[in-house]
Amino acid sequence: MPDPTSPALRIQDITFRRGRPILRGVTWTVERGQHWCILGPNGCGKTSLINVITGYEMATSGSIEIGASRFGNADWREVRKRVGLVTNTLTTYLEPGEPVLDAVVSGREAMINLVGAPNPVWVKEARHLLEEVGCGYLVGGVWGPLSQGEKQKILICRALMARYEVLILDEPCAGLDPVARERFLRWVQELSARPNAPSMILVTHHVEEILPCISHVLLMRDGKAHAAGLRDEVLNDAALTHIYGAPVRLSTESGRYFLRLIQP
Repeated sequence: MPDPTSPALRIQDITFRRGRPILRGVTWTVERGQHWCILGPNGCGKTSLINVITGYEMATSGSIEIGASRFGNADWREVRKRVGLVTNTLTTYLEPGEPVLDAVVSGREAMINLVGAPNPVWVKEARHLLEEVGCGYLVGGVWGPLSQGEKQKILICRALMARYEVLILDEPCAGLDPVARERFLRWVQELSARPNAPSMILVTHHVEEILPCISHVLLMRDGKAHAAGLRDEVLNDAALTHIYGAPVRLSTESGRYFLRLIQP
């Protein structure tokens, strides 16, 4: 069971090398009930940080805690079941013929491509989740022919099957057209308002995708945490100009952010 007295996620002085330094001493804490955005340009280390947290990559040094579990002192295969991860990387591992229901059910055990007959109780839960996200019509379908937007919703249903404490959305709008993106983001906003919603982490390099539910922001550049804290305190012209390496101006409209490049 989750320990309500511990942060949802805490990392301290994380470094990661793959021939060269990729993460350079990142320290970050996500308290329960907070919703974060990790924002930064391509190549700043966002996805590597998520891979290290979930144990798909091994940190070179530093410590990682999810709830009361500390990496190295707990079976991370079990800990991973408490972390919902939605990433396009998963789409490359799911077989085109994988039934949609199996793809969702497999999230309970953090598996890819379900083997054997699924637990009927889990199947019932998966059907309910698909109905909740408006994808009940896909119950009898398979993974391959799904649209990008449908795949993202299926991956979130898969994440919801886990007994998760943290839900990580890694570039969830990649490949979506503008209308599909806005519909998806609206659904994520609704998801965040549910009772007992988990701590959510949205990984993106577009400020336009930062939803009103996002309470905190971690800005990254060159593998380092440039700033972390309350959204309205961290997001400003100077900070964004620094992380993107070009003069930009931030504006807001109806609770959403927009970024404009200032011509020199």
